[in-house]
Amino acid sequence: MKVTALSENLKRTLGIVNRGISTRPQLPILSGVLLRAGKEGLEMTTTDLEISLWAKMGAKVEEEGEIVAPARLFSDLVASLPPGPVEIETDKNKLILKSKQTKSEIMGQGAEDYPVIPRMKSLQIKIKSGEFREKVDKVSVSAAKDDTRPVLTGMLWEFKPEEVVLAATDGYRLSVDKMKVSKIEDKLLGKVILPARSLTEVSRVVGEMNPEYLSVEFDKENQQVIFSLNDVEIASRLISGEFPPYQQIMPNTYNTRLSFERDEFADAVKRAKLFARENANIVRLSVDEGKLKIVAESSQIGANESEIEAEIEGEKVTVAFNAQYLLEYLNIFNEQTVVWETEGELKPSVFRAKDENWLQVIMPVRMQQ
Repeated sequence: MKVTALSENLKRTLGIVNRGISTRPQLPILSGVLLRAGKEGLEMTTTDLEISLWAKMGAKVEEEGEIVAPARLFSDLVASLPPGPVEIETDKNKLILKSKQTKSEIMGQGAEDYPVIPRMKSLQIKIKSGEFREKVDKVSVSAAKDDTRPVLTGMLWEFKPEEVVLAATDGYRLSVDKMKVSKIEDKLLGKVILPARSLTEVSRVVGEMNPEYLSVEFDKENQQVIFSLNDVEIASRLISGEFPPYQQIMPNTYNTRLSFERDEFADAVKRAKLFARENANIVRLSVDEGKLKIVAESSQIGANESEIEAEIEGEKVTVAFNAQYLLEYLNIFNEQTVVWETEGELKPSVFRAKDENWLQVIMPVRMQQ
């Protein structure tokens, strides 16, 4: 292999594909990045066997070839190079980099043992990239972080003729939203579960590259999904299993409904959380006499109470929540007014904006008397 490429392009492409490198790879070769020089330029590939990234960049190719380079060393070296052309060539399993001021040799590996990653064969749906980022970021907040129950680390995509219903839950909270897509083929109608981590990585790459549309292909037979944007493809495995029947816990009515200002509420919850650390981050929301009170107390630390204005409809109520769940929701809530609906202190509560499909359901915490 012998190619010449700009260091700026190398840095940018490595910044994208390095998201597929695991800190604890299942196989030693997965700690590397596959470099392949072909007629159309230089390709880079990484995978941790759950998510795979492929990217193509412009380069002058004098000799085709491929090698697996240690990703961390290669990336750190490229990051240290000044702007300008870099010559990259191989000598057996040795990778040689030359720029105007430096020459480096890196011991690599043969590419024959690198896993074959899926590539897009046919476009099935197109999604506006801005809407994809917004919806994925909002719904993924409720996905489980540990893999005790793998299905809860995923996000449900339920395909309907012209939209996709998205849902994620960790058993303590639930996020549901809808996303418009291009016309969906009949064979796609139904449900699949995508890893929330993979979708978050796709969202970040979309944010960096800012394409107008994102192309998606589902391969249900091989349990894979592939996202394509410009010269980048991201493939992820699908999660097998049955997603919880989330519709059963979504409240349809309420006994109390409040509307209040987002920033004022967020500040009050942050203050209360300071006093709730010794009490599993539990804070109480109390509705009484036209006010919303946010309260936290600890026998060892002290107590805090904040009172904010709210439009209130319905009964007096006191509900306890994990403050962290409230703050994670508020961090991605970009409207001015929060609507809170509850049927009672032990019933699931709904938080949402006035005119949005996005619903955040948070389970209350039982209060000790």
